[in-house]
Order: sequence, then C-alpha cells, then structure tokens
Amino acid sequence: MKRVLGVAIVLSLALAGVGLAQAKPQAPMSKMAISTEADYSAVMKEVASTRGMLGKAITSASEADAAKAAARLEVLFKDVQAYWTGKKVDDAITFATGAVASAGAITKAVAAHDMAAAGEANTKLGAACMGCHTAHREKTAEGFKMK
Repeated sequence: MKRVLGVAIVLSLALAGVGLAQAKPQAPMSKMAISTEADYSAVMKEVASTRGMLGKAITSASEADAAKAAARLEVLFKDVQAYWTGKKVDDAITFATGAVASAGAITKAVAAHDMAAAGEANTKLGAACMGCHTAHREKTAEGFKMK
C-alpha cells in the first residue's frame, strides 16, 4: 500500500511539473485599480521604491532585477495612465503614456543585454515622472498631495 501511495505521489508531482513547464509567463498583475487619491498615493509609493530598485539593478548590471522592476513599473504606469485618462487631464495622460513607453523600452533593452540603453530609457522615465510631479504634486506639512 505504501508503495502504491508513493508512486501516486511521484506521478502527481511529475504531472504538476509538466503543467508548470507549459505555463506561459505573464506580466505582473496590478494590485488594484486606482480610484481614490489614497490609491494613487499607494501606487506612487510603490513606483518610488521600484524605481530605486531599478536604478540599482541597472547600475549593477543585474538584468533579472532590472527586468522585474521594469515590468512592474509598466503595469503601475498603465494604472496611472488609466487614472488620469478617467480624469481627462491631458498633460498627465501624456506623462503617464511616456512612462509606460519608457518602462517598455527598459524591458526591451535589458532583454537585449544593453544596460546602457536601459539607463537611457530610465532617464526618460525619470523625466516623465518629474514633469508630472511638477505639474500635479504639491508638498504639504503632511507629505504630498495632488494639485
């Protein structure tokens, strides 16, 4: 009986492994849709930390970490783009669209093992962030709020 159970377990694990090997990788899913300023703030905090990880990964030529961070940023900025599209704020939509494109360019550059191009795309991403922050973010005693 133990032998039959052992064979069944091994067979189950082998079949599970085949299923996993055939699974297609997918882009990281968004945690949430942005519907409030609090949601937006949470996404921006994640963007900030992910950009920090991306910068370190590019500097240290860690392609795996750079690819992971760039893919996550692309998802986050698509959410940001949808948020501003819903609010019909043209310049913010343009900044978010640029951020999505830059994150995608970083992903492509890393896949091509071109960390210099990834760094250039990261600089463009930073410019998109700064443009939107300048136009739509205000510093307060409590932190930041949207203008």
